[in-house]
Amino acid sequence: MISVKKVNNRPLNLLERIYLPEIARGLAVTMRHFFVNLFNPKGIPTVQYPEQTRPLPGNANLRTRHRLKLRADGSPKCVACFMCQTACPAYCIHIEAAEYAENSVEKYPAVFDIDLARCVMCGMCVEACPEDAIAMDTREIPGGALTRAEMLMNKEGLLRNLPGEPSTLGASNRLANDYLEGKK
Repeated sequence: MISVKKVNNRPLNLLERIYLPEIARGLAVTMRHFFVNLFNPKGIPTVQYPEQTRPLPGNANLRTRHRLKLRADGSPKCVACFMCQTACPAYCIHIEAAEYAENSVEKYPAVFDIDLARCVMCGMCVEACPEDAIAMDTREIPGGALTRAEMLMNKEGLLRNLPGEPSTLGASNRLANDYLEGKK
């Protein structure tokens, strides 16, 4: 059952309408922080980025810089299905597909670009990938850049595995192996 709460919408008095007490309270908070930091600058948490970085929490599930995972043979796990490009709300992923000469079933990305200047770091591309080929677990926070070109990540900059990460077969090879194992 839905309950209804009666709200008293009384008109504001003169002091409440001119907002002077609230302005004075906000100014008092600002001045208190100003003078505390003025006379105790050691208490201000300052990091000289990018020379110094703060350590990231070890067990937190963070969304950091993108990467494309590799298979054991060094080829990208991405099969250029365009799911990440379609799911991206910022339209910052650009993919162009190509076909392997020896495998007519599976494709690979000839071009895979991510524009970090447009990326909102939402992780939708990671969630949409059916091959688990893209990840945001590098623990590198994308920082500022002096030029727009420095914010563009191409396929060569994205392709890497983290140390100790296992590689898996691609989709068509995995499906073929599953079919053969089920047939035995």
